[in-house]
Amino acid sequence: MDTYALIDALVADLKPVRRLFPPTLRLLGWLAVSIPAVAAVVALQGLRSDLVIRLADPTFLIEQVATVATALVGGWAALAGCIPGTARWKLWAPVVPLSAWIVSLGHQCWSEWVRVDAAGMLFRSDWMCLPYIASIGALPAIAIVIAIRRGAGLTSAPVLWGSLAAAALANAGLRLFHAEDAALMVIVWQFGSVIFFTALLTLFRRSLAPIWESHRLR
Repeated sequence: MDTYALIDALVADLKPVRRLFPPTLRLLGWLAVSIPAVAAVVALQGLRSDLVIRLADPTFLIEQVATVATALVGGWAALAGCIPGTARWKLWAPVVPLSAWIVSLGHQCWSEWVRVDAAGMLFRSDWMCLPYIASIGALPAIAIVIAIRRGAGLTSAPVLWGSLAAAALANAGLRLFHAEDAALMVIVWQFGSVIFFTALLTLFRRSLAPIWESHRLR
């Protein structure tokens, strides 16, 4: 077969590829969908009665800022990671706010341990955290998966960070109406639900956003 004829046949039905918007603009689009969804659930549940007092507490405020930062940077990394040629440091960027979030929770737990000792640390079952975070984060998770699928499926990192972003945003919303502040409870049930939600979506990453080529973060 003539080489030029083969090339003509291969490109005959090609359609122009529309370039993706920068990750920051796509992140704003994701937030435009996600924030109203989270706000609607918070409004439906009703703000906690002590919210003004809690927002004046540096410990609570730092935790919330770290949670929101994890959602923002995680979402940005997820959207940047599905663009070919993205710098590797961008795929690791969410580790910074996530570490700050973990440190803030650990500091809160340690402070309560020192203040009231182990016997005074409150712990009980709070299974509602999981369905709350799943329901609040459902639409943000769907929205970011759709956005990721529009890019190149190069690694599994976008689904991992996208799942974390949706779960972190949901947790930030949960803290506005779920009046549970005991450090051990927050770590086990709320942060634990975030980890579970993230791990579950990441486990099914190949169904959510097919990967064209497998790579490892190095």
